[in-house]
Amino acid sequence: MASALDQLARVPLCTGLTRDELTRLVEAGRMENWPVDSVIMEEGSSGPRLVILLEGTVSVRKRSSEAEGQVIAELGPGAVLGEMSLLTEQPRSASVHALTSLRLFAIDRRNFEEMARDADPAALKVGLAIARVLAERVSSLNQRLVDQLDAAL
Repeated sequence: MASALDQLARVPLCTGLTRDELTRLVEAGRMENWPVDSVIMEEGSSGPRLVILLEGTVSVRKRSSEAEGQVIAELGPGAVLGEMSLLTEQPRSASVHALTSLRLFAIDRRNFEEMARDADPAALKVGLAIARVLAERVSSLNQRLVDQLDAAL
């Protein structure tokens, strides 16, 4: 099994980090292992932490008026989850379920903010990478909305 540093170094969110920055990030967070069928995050709950999926597959589920826990995505290694709760006080926007056993890296908001207060370049680089992830998601959602509106006309 590859080390946490080696696994994180391959994740797009962390590719801009030096080995020293990765080491500080790993020291501020923790590695977690979850069995299949575990609920990693529950929609509506609070949980100020970022999770990077290193091994395994998860389903992302969103409640709607018609369906309880409709699957909106299946994600594998390199996926970033919980980035909005890391940055805001808002409850989780979706649930995440383990489809296989998982190995992930997690960092709590308190530890991430402490890195940022200390002007750690790792926190700045990860924060910028999170902003890019969120911008890509907004762009994708905007395009889906336009496609749906065009189809309705």
